[in-house]
Amino acid sequence: MKKLSLLQKIFSLIGFIGILMLVPGLFYAAGWEGPVNFLENIAPWGDRSLMTVIAFILMGLMFLFGGGHNVSATFVGYLIGFFLISTAVEISFMGWFRNWAAGIGFLSVPQLNYIVGIITVSSGILMSFNHRIPLFAELAALVILPIGFLVTTDQMNWLRLENQDFEISVDAGMQKLGKMIDKKYLKLPSVKQYLQKVEEDESLEEGEKEAKIKELQERISRMEEDQQTIEELKKQNEEYAKQMAQQRKNLKDFSWCASSKESSKMVKRIAEAVVPGQPCVRDFAVSLVKAESGPYYDYQRGLPGRNGIKQICALHMHLSSHWSYVNDPTVLRDDFYSPADRTIAVDLAGDCDDFAALTASCIESIGGVSRIMVGRCSGGGHAWAEVLIGSQSDWDRAVKAIRSYYNKPNMTINGLKDAQGLHWLCLDWKMGQYSCNDSGTQCWYTSKEQKTKKY
Repeated sequence: MKKLSLLQKIFSLIGFIGILMLVPGLFYAAGWEGPVNFLENIAPWGDRSLMTVIAFILMGLMFLFGGGHNVSATFVGYLIGFFLISTAVEISFMGWFRNWAAGIGFLSVPQLNYIVGIITVSSGILMSFNHRIPLFAELAALVILPIGFLVTTDQMNWLRLENQDFEISVDAGMQKLGKMIDKKYLKLPSVKQYLQKVEEDESLEEGEKEAKIKELQERISRMEEDQQTIEELKKQNEEYAKQMAQQRKNLKDFSWCASSKESSKMVKRIAEAVVPGQPCVRDFAVSLVKAESGPYYDYQRGLPGRNGIKQICALHMHLSSHWSYVNDPTVLRDDFYSPADRTIAVDLAGDCDDFAALTASCIESIGGVSRIMVGRCSGGGHAWAEVLIGSQSDWDRAVKAIRSYYNKPNMTINGLKDAQGLHWLCLDWKMGQYSCNDSGTQCWYTSKEQKTKKY
């Protein structure tokens, strides 16, 4: 076997670095966003789209100048892998192929196509270092095996990955790569002055000068990202203001649950105040979330998906921002529990347990699972509602979605875990924030059994 030159070894190493940069993307496609989120937080190049672009550039350099002896293996691996990957990621000139592939059964799961495509490209590169592999073996490993695997998983209904937030864009990655080497800032007087000062500073060695220039580039990148974020937040806030204005206009024409005012019945348990089955409660809740239309859950009954989280936020934002606090009558020894339909009829007024019962009722009426918790605080007892989110990965996605909805990247989101390790989101007066749960926390009501009810 022909030995590799030093230059070939260098470019081979560069190619393998490119393969390693795709590993976080594989985890992301499989539904584990931890590695990608970690890299995005610690480095400007950690963006998943940008890493994908850089990885393919590095692997391309290896293909052109590296040490692979078997060119056909690399070419076939790149070709098949590229077409599979293009069904999952956004590539402007391959949009027609992505749309076509979406209608083909075994190519209808973008995340799985991405994973198989990356493995195919990597396999082609690795096989290129062995020139003794016959052509039919290459075709079997790089064409028949990947396509056969996708066809089999589709027919057998295996590996139906459900990462609804999967999004990688080569176009966006190229734009971000361009920003990293943007020279327009060199024309700014302040940048020119800084660079000249660094260059003339004789106390700095060459390595230190390069480090300072690199630091300046990173500061410019952060500034651009901050400006872009601010512009996006402005647009989101403007759109949200329009939605709230329209929502208030729509609700003004209705007198919700008016007939409930005529009832003189008093309930003695908070569970009796949770009435998601009341038509007017359902109609009221639907009117609040219809701007966030879509199924509440994506893959499991009762657990909120992407649309469900938005609907929870829309519900809570309206209820908490329109609530009028009124204490229970002092002549009563026990709490006065107002059923949710009566609370709506009196235009959202009452104390903490009334707010909790109404919130739980609305959550359940749109497909969620709720519970009502009570605890002892410095000022006395307190009740609040919670909504079931699910596992740790479900919780992480929910927190990210809530912060995006409220346009608050550092928003504190709290909740409790039950005996099964499932997360429940706090829906107290403020989204995700407890007024108090200092001691004696108990669950007074839960609709968890709704998840297993058969229809």
